Amino acid sequence: MTRHQWSYTTITILLLFVCLIAINVVAYFLPIRLDMTEDRLFTIAEGTRKIVENIEDPVTIKYYFSKSTEDLPPQYKAYGQRVEEILQEYALLSKGKIKLESFDPKPDTEEEEWAQKYGIGQVGLPNGNTFYFGMVALMLDQEMAIPFFDSRRQEFLEYDISQALLKVSNTQAPKIGILTGINVMGAPSQFGQPASEWVLVSELKKNFEVESIETTTEEIPDDVTLLIVMHPKNLSDRTVYAIDQYVLRGNRLIVLVDPNSREAAQNDPMAQFGRPPDPQSNLPKLLKNWGVEFDTSKLVGDFAYATPINAGQGGVIRYPLWMSMGEDALDRDHPITSELEMLLLIEAGYLKKAEGSSFDFTPVLKTSADSGEVDAFSIRFSPPDKILRDLKPDQTERTLAALVQGTFKTAFPSGQPAKEQQEGDDPNAEPEPDTPLKHSHLNEATASNNILVIADVDLASDSYSVQKMNFLGQTIVQPINDNLNFMLNSVEFLSGNDALMSIRSRGRFSRPFTRLIALEQAAQLRFQEEEIELQKKLEDVRQKLRDLEASKDGSQQILLSPEQQEEIKKFRDEELKTRKELREVRKNLRQDIETLGNQLLAINLLAIPLLVGVAGIVVYGRRTRRRKTG
Repeated sequence: MTRHQWSYTTITILLLFVCLIAINVVAYFLPIRLDMTEDRLFTIAEGTRKIVENIEDPVTIKYYFSKSTEDLPPQYKAYGQRVEEILQEYALLSKGKIKLESFDPKPDTEEEEWAQKYGIGQVGLPNGNTFYFGMVALMLDQEMAIPFFDSRRQEFLEYDISQALLKVSNTQAPKIGILTGINVMGAPSQFGQPASEWVLVSELKKNFEVESIETTTEEIPDDVTLLIVMHPKNLSDRTVYAIDQYVLRGNRLIVLVDPNSREAAQNDPMAQFGRPPDPQSNLPKLLKNWGVEFDTSKLVGDFAYATPINAGQGGVIRYPLWMSMGEDALDRDHPITSELEMLLLIEAGYLKKAEGSSFDFTPVLKTSADSGEVDAFSIRFSPPDKILRDLKPDQTERTLAALVQGTFKTAFPSGQPAKEQQEGDDPNAEPEPDTPLKHSHLNEATASNNILVIADVDLASDSYSVQKMNFLGQTIVQPINDNLNFMLNSVEFLSGNDALMSIRSRGRFSRPFTRLIALEQAAQLRFQEEEIELQKKLEDVRQKLRDLEASKDGSQQILLSPEQQEEIKKFRDEELKTRKELREVRKNLRQDIETLGNQLLAINLLAIPLLVGVAGIVVYGRRTRRRKTG
């Protein structure tokens, strides 16, 4: 190669190097991002864009992260960088409406003092150091803090930030009413039993004003935007009439009924006095009037969505009355369920559109054709394995939750029912005059309305929707399924505040190697089979030893007989052989996993550089040929 050619090549490499630096500099300042993740985890959701666009007054986000803290765990360093990047995306998206200020609060500084004033949590490390990792959103005299960014909630990161922005920018929050006989508000019980507020209620309070409506109410307040009627039982006709008129005035409603609510049965205050709990609930007069059939005597089970449970002596079985319902069970076209992945329903009922009903009946959650029904009363006395045998699939899909839409008519054409006579009242006494209602009686609504009916109450409870963890004196809530998201989506959709629905479920950040998991599961099954076989052999030998013991004479009470010694030796040999096979299974498992892991590592490390190198060689070869032919 001549000196001229060497100079030309050197200049070309230098120019490429300069271009590479220039591209990186330009890319840093240009608002261009490319998200290659499967669920678009690093792309701002449409709901967030809507929230940011609706911000009227400037918002300041103060981000406190002690990134200079000594011995800060690497996972916090990486997650802290991730949080700051997404906050920068918010500021960029807002076009000046959101100002981001980042702080590294060191000990005994003004930044640390302000972090404490805003309620940012101070987290301790094993070496005695502490660090801050939170933010506060400020607008005028409003402020909303996220005390700590827990990495276990990273799939809800955008939701938590957008929720804080929404709350700080809302001057008047809509009011949600909850009418239920279950203590969901965490109010002191009249029987002295402590109760905690349901997570559903605490989550609603972040974006709404929540009011408890008495089960004896005779009129729903005007300022209640949406009413949730949960586990309605023993409601008076006048309370049912109040719900009826509330809907006819154009207000939205969510009704949760259940043929066998475990949560209601466990919290029935009369059960401690020896009275059997009544787990059933229904709203028959109104449901029938809205064209919905619901039978409290029937439970639905689905073999396609059966959930593994511990059935005691029956071991672990897949129980179809506990339904882990995946995407196939959800209406993927409806805003309430389009982003959800899995719901857990516990001994639910099912809904049907009444024959002759003119109202729209849209299922948002339904079983597969492998479902069947059992008598609700029978599960109080039958073990799960018997119920499993009794349940017969009948190739029928059943609706578990549905939206009913139409211009509804009243179920009380004669107006408000008269007061019911209470036990002990004098039948000859003059009835007390009625308190005048604020609204006149309506026979029919003036416009179409929506009602959501759900045939399970337990899905909304903490027991079957979330896991609670204590962290530095604070309760961290980790959803175990999408039950909570389903309820919050329903409230936001029916209340008209649907911006958060597209943000709440953004997919999972954890991407397990499914091939590795399959290998582990296969090895686990083999291990379980070997272990069961070993236990069976052990029991056989013990039985033989017992038989030999029973046949001994008086002179053999201390020393083991030759037969016993031979049986023990045979068992020990068999045990050693089986354990050796188990070790071989584990060894092969580790080898398979290590081999596959090394292959994946090699692909991740070498594939991209190799592709870039090949592309560079091809381009260089083409340019060389062009120069020679030119």
